[in-house]
Amino acid sequence: MQSLKTALLGDLPAFTADPLAFVQEKVVGQPQPVAARFGFKTVRFLAQPSAIQHVLVTHADRYGKSQMQDRMKPLLGEGMVTASGERWHQSRTTARPSFSASGLDQGLGHALSVLQTEVGRLAGALDRSLAIPPLMGRLTLRMATAAMFHEPLDEDTSELVYQAGLAAHKRLSETMWRPIDPDALLPTRTNRAFRKVIASLEGVVERLSRNPKGLLLALQPLAERYGPKALRDEAITMLIAGFETSAMAASWLIYTLACRPDLVAWIRGEVDPLLEGGADLEAGGLRGLRRTRAVVDEVLRLYPSIWWFARVALEDDVIDGVAVPKGSMVFISPWAVQRQPDLWDQPERFDPMRFMSETTSGRFAYIPFGVGGRSCIGAHLAKAELVAIAAAITSAFDLEPLSGHVDQLRPVAGVTLAPPPVGLNVRLQMRDLTVRKVA
Repeated sequence: MQSLKTALLGDLPAFTADPLAFVQEKVVGQPQPVAARFGFKTVRFLAQPSAIQHVLVTHADRYGKSQMQDRMKPLLGEGMVTASGERWHQSRTTARPSFSASGLDQGLGHALSVLQTEVGRLAGALDRSLAIPPLMGRLTLRMATAAMFHEPLDEDTSELVYQAGLAAHKRLSETMWRPIDPDALLPTRTNRAFRKVIASLEGVVERLSRNPKGLLLALQPLAERYGPKALRDEAITMLIAGFETSAMAASWLIYTLACRPDLVAWIRGEVDPLLEGGADLEAGGLRGLRRTRAVVDEVLRLYPSIWWFARVALEDDVIDGVAVPKGSMVFISPWAVQRQPDLWDQPERFDPMRFMSETTSGRFAYIPFGVGGRSCIGAHLAKAELVAIAAAITSAFDLEPLSGHVDQLRPVAGVTLAPPPVGLNVRLQMRDLTVRKVA
């Protein structure tokens, strides 16, 4: 039976059973694209900078979005993640100024106000086990929406979007590797529940659009050209595509810090002077937190929330000496390239000092936000949020890990990296400022 299953499905059962283990065993350490068979299709896993540059930059015109992205269209419509051609170009061009480093300061001010409020709330949750992923999910969602829409969502709306986001990601993770998704074709219970999730998100976007600010205001020319559905598609894309990725990155960040008091002390050495006398974090101050940013970068190297993405060859091609026929799918894995032993010294070791010098392993060896024309437009916002969260929480609290040491834990791979089965739980204590010492 097993041999028949392998004959019919090839590597697909092994991959879907444990995608990270498959990539670790088959792809990490390989100098060329690695072929695998998923049913009747051959896919190629790319985890070398030269191959990534070839597909995403040098010859990006030879590759298009895969059918897997089509699974997201009922939710995201023709938003930036799923759109292509002129529509995608116009969306990105219209939204880009809102996400540029210079254009973010006003939005970040709103996000930092949310962070300050949430840190104050955490002071009421001391001495008990806290599950970090839902905590960070709600926090990063509220920060991101405040930054993008220039006002915080109220409690009820934030919770509605959070629960809808969880349901959407669960649905996409369940269907991503299915050759056929019957729930998308038939009026099943699952399909009906998913439609309710979509309707609830559309209701939120409609309310926000009555008084558009920030990104929604910037996107008005897109709506004028393509109709109001364009605004719906882009807003839901920004709400959903960014929140889970930032939440998981923040979760691994906080849990890593809980396991590494030495890193907490190192970060406090640059954060304490900035917050001396009870000052609040400000957008401009985040740029000077080099140590904190290096820790964030190393978390994103080892735990890239978008651990894979796919493209389809639009014509016959050759990547690093390996033939790629037209119609073939290529999988690009930040998880794998950011662990390549020929690119990173002791790649499994958490070492933020890698990012404290000007010399790293190169542009195409570190791609937590992708690279090229379709790289994550929200990368600056996500990085700023993570730096701010690390600075604010380590400044206020001591952290104790409750789920084991981070080196012994591994994410569960779906659309993004989910927490391990044991969770990521910590206990908070108020920091004793009487022994505060600037390193």
